[in-house]
Amino acid sequence: MAVDGAADTIPESLFRTGRGEPLLLLHGALLTWESWIPVLDDLAADYSILAPTFPGHRGGPEPAQRPAVFTSLVDHCERLLDESDWPTAHIAGNSIGGWVAFELAARGRARSVTAIAPAGLWRTPDSAGALLRKFRTFGPLLGLGADRTPAVPGMLRSLLLPLLAHRPAAVPNQLAKAMAAAVSYCTVTDDLAEDPFLPTGFDLSTLDVPTTILLPGHDRVLPPHIYAPLTPTPLIEIHPLPDTGHIPMLEAPAPITTAIRATIARANASPKP
Repeated sequence: MAVDGAADTIPESLFRTGRGEPLLLLHGALLTWESWIPVLDDLAADYSILAPTFPGHRGGPEPAQRPAVFTSLVDHCERLLDESDWPTAHIAGNSIGGWVAFELAARGRARSVTAIAPAGLWRTPDSAGALLRKFRTFGPLLGLGADRTPAVPGMLRSLLLPLLAHRPAAVPNQLAKAMAAAVSYCTVTDDLAEDPFLPTGFDLSTLDVPTTILLPGHDRVLPPHIYAPLTPTPLIEIHPLPDTGHIPMLEAPAPITTAIRATIARANASPKP
């Protein structure tokens, strides 16, 4: 099974593939489930995969409420778990998808969590503010927000890819085009940027499932100074991802599949209540 992102084709609102234990894959803000394309074939060999696109993102459903808020993304994913008859699932999330994964775990819906460059682990509430200021600086250049004209595709890719990948040339061309297409058609960017819940962040001490946090070495979206000090625990492992940017599976899928598999293996080896 091979999946290729296509910039001129709007993706389905969710993608299912594989057979095995349930695995929910959650993308980052502005993008779509297509950001997981480089790891799908590998993971589908052993897991039943559900990869949705968040409401208000390209190809995703309309938001259930406006303004759209962060917790509505969590609610949407929980409904998908219910509709899939998955009481729990292993969950991997990137960026804001990592934060959604944490929140689903706090609701008792996760067997394990693999969080890749996760949002929500703020050093201070102002760390979220710094991220929003960066968003507002780059937003007009990328054509983000209401009543803004999308940038010329080639220009958009040249602006966007260095934010997402440390080695933009390593990202397959079709996938790069799909990522650029997604950004310009996200309709909830302003809503999420104004959500007063964002500075709250997530308290890792509330997690009770095996968790792996992966921190790319060259993350230009969530650089190290934004994170609170992270300390490993018997449940939480923290690993660097050298030579990768904010969405490492675009340029280095193998370390991502390895980490997801290792986290699931830890969960399966843990004593069951």
